Amino acid sequence: MITFEINKQKIDGDKAVGDWIANGLTDIAIKYAEHFGKELTAPTVKGRDGLFNNRGEALTTSQIRNVYGEVVKMRMKDSFAEVKNPLLLLKPRLAYSTERKGTEGSKDFRKVFDQAVDAVLAGSDDDDKFKRFQNFANFFEAVLAYHRAFGGK
Repeated sequence: MITFEINKQKIDGDKAVGDWIANGLTDIAIKYAEHFGKELTAPTVKGRDGLFNNRGEALTTSQIRNVYGEVVKMRMKDSFAEVKNPLLLLKPRLAYSTERKGTEGSKDFRKVFDQAVDAVLAGSDDDDKFKRFQNFANFFEAVLAYHRAFGGK
């Protein structure tokens, strides 16, 4: 479970991402993307006992960019029919990459990413699914931007 406290409210991204994909991004979704992008970098933070790695291992920029490159290609399409097969293939590609790398960051990313893809596919018709895909791509872009902004390597 990838949970952050935002505006004194606990936000569980595993659950909330489906709503953001279905209904559009909100200010909370962008704040979540910021926290999540930072968390994926596994920054070193100072605690009472000195420095420690946050959540262990990072998601690498190459891992997230490989998937994002495919999403950018899909964004150039004009309908869900053109996006459907490449979108479906992203989940197994990410599964392979996650198992090969096995970092905590890649596992966290996959968990939220899979929920987001499922939310796209849950649309009522192709028009709704295409709208959801656009929301998915925007959310993914926000996570990637914050990942890079916080030093994702």
